[in-house]
Amino acid sequence: MNGKKYNKILIIRTGAIGDVVHTSALFHSIKKHYKDVKIHYLTSELIRPLIENDPDLEKVLSINPKFNFFSAETKDYINKIKLENYDLAINLQPSLKIKFMLFLAGIKKQYIYKKTFKIHAVTNFWQTGLKAFPEIMPEKNLKLYLNEQTISNAKERLKNFPRPFVIINAGGVFSKRQGRTYPIEKWVKLGEEIYNKYGGTVILNGAKEDKEILSVLSRIPGSVNFIGELELIDSCAIISQADLMISGDSGPLHIATAFGVNSIGLYGSMPVLRTGCYSNGINITSTKDCVPCNRRKCKYLRNSDELYAPCMDEIPTEKIMETVNKLI
Repeated sequence: MNGKKYNKILIIRTGAIGDVVHTSALFHSIKKHYKDVKIHYLTSELIRPLIENDPDLEKVLSINPKFNFFSAETKDYINKIKLENYDLAINLQPSLKIKFMLFLAGIKKQYIYKKTFKIHAVTNFWQTGLKAFPEIMPEKNLKLYLNEQTISNAKERLKNFPRPFVIINAGGVFSKRQGRTYPIEKWVKLGEEIYNKYGGTVILNGAKEDKEILSVLSRIPGSVNFIGELELIDSCAIISQADLMISGDSGPLHIATAFGVNSIGLYGSMPVLRTGCYSNGINITSTKDCVPCNRRKCKYLRNSDELYAPCMDEIPTEKIMETVNKLI
């Protein structure tokens, strides 16, 4: 059976945010070459607003990734999926729970994603779909869609601030993965240098759990602090209006590239080959011999009060500033 014979399919990726952004190239490619195929997407409740306005998706479903199989809610949800009568599932979240859920929902045909670090995640997801839709071609750019009201709200929030808008995404300090976050004091130095040279507005972005520790970033002149203040979709809208994003490997970084925002990705432990900026971006990689280790815990951090892996700490602000000068 080739892709032309599929009438309705379900794509599944419940997280993380950057991964869901990276899957967008797959369903855009499918819709471009197989216009009559109805595409539904199953993701997490948190991420659903990020893709629910995409014109290539007929329906976006959401589920709690920590769902309990034995709950009445889950049984009801499985029945709803079953009623959709999907011809095919492209399972990009190949956990045992998801596989079993699709089996109970009666989806007999599945193409299952197998992770590899030899290619970019966008290509990895796309190749999974290629098995079912052999005529699709790789997308050169990622793309996200927001509704007009959300964008209007973002413009209203920013209307009294001067351009250029440079976002510093310093979140993830307490992430499960070390080696992704840049030291706070270096962020402050970088922000000051950007403001002193270009003026404009330095927009501070980050996770709610990092709000207190990142409060020192407000020392940056010309800064506006949105850390922990916005819902995901509102944060996305702010990012869409930026002139430049600077971030470690994170969901906001990949969101920025999908909106066509010039971006600088700072990479320590994470493999830039797999998760570097896919488009509209320049990756700055640590020169430490141990990178990319792709470890959750840095072997050089032995005390609980040590927050920043040596690989990220080693990246000089001067090198980042050189790249800023190319993009503004």
